[in-house]
Amino acid sequence: MCGLGPIGQGVARIALQTEGLRVVGAADLSPEKAGKDLGVVLGLPKKLRIKIQGDVGRLLRKTKAEVAVLSTTSSIRDVKAQAALLIQKGLHVVTTCEEMSFPTPAHQAAFRDLDKLARKRKVSLLGTGVNPGYAMDALALMLTAPCAQVNRVSVTRVVDAATRRLPLQRKIGAGLNLNQFRRAQTEGSVRHVGLPESVYMIAAGLGWKMDKVEENLEPAIAPRDLDTEYLRIPAGAAAGIKQSARGYRKGELAISLDLQMYVGAESPRDHVLIDGSPPIDMTIAGGVAGDTATAAITVNAIPKVLAAPAGVLTMRDIPLLHSFNPLEAKTLPKKKR
Repeated sequence: MCGLGPIGQGVARIALQTEGLRVVGAADLSPEKAGKDLGVVLGLPKKLRIKIQGDVGRLLRKTKAEVAVLSTTSSIRDVKAQAALLIQKGLHVVTTCEEMSFPTPAHQAAFRDLDKLARKRKVSLLGTGVNPGYAMDALALMLTAPCAQVNRVSVTRVVDAATRRLPLQRKIGAGLNLNQFRRAQTEGSVRHVGLPESVYMIAAGLGWKMDKVEENLEPAIAPRDLDTEYLRIPAGAAAGIKQSARGYRKGELAISLDLQMYVGAESPRDHVLIDGSPPIDMTIAGGVAGDTATAAITVNAIPKVLAAPAGVLTMRDIPLLHSFNPLEAKTLPKKKR
């Protein structure tokens, strides 16, 4: 376990309860966590006798493992060196870094570098999560399976951020006045990371070449005073984001992704609409729970990553992902384990 923020802790809890998996080590840069027992940090009733190391290098010197879960950052620029270190040590890697979910044109060089290293070390690296990695891309691709023809893919995800973790509420600008929001937007500190990655994943899965991909971000305005466990949001302030991405093919709109993530969002849902033959219209009422789902998808992907060819993978590359099957993990070829 590399990174023990809310997502990393969620992954650790699920992994500890999953037959066929064993957590053997953990690392986190935070001085509040480094040196403590993992069980204490996770709030478990007893210690696990797994001391959290303050850096990944020390963890690797003290621990032997097959797979590393990397949950430290959304930026491929920051995660690249961390992933390379794990790969160099011969570990398969599953990361929740959003920009590792699919190679956009801006990040193809970093993907090539990691892919070359992973192939050399004969291990695999997968970027995954609920969004990107499932709700707005992989799920939509799977839903095109019965379509003889697809003309357009539209996905809408509505999330009430009131119950989400504080880092996410801050990432969507909840509680900022509009001037603060615009300033943070310009600095790039307020936004969801991953919509362009989702557009390119869908396009690649369908064999579409995008002419252009556009992204737009606006604040969702609080209609009244709102409260979360962590924040007070005055009426008229930003309650979160309304963010979209559009992919164009042959001059026509082909992929539309709309994310509404703000405190107090009504009718949370995941909606996928496939304009095809036949058409597909699917709604998940309430939406897929973000933090829990990301942690579960990360754990569920481990057997697929162990069985996969060496190199950098995306969710469109691996076989159909499903809830963890301990028999699948046990029957992997010895060389993959």
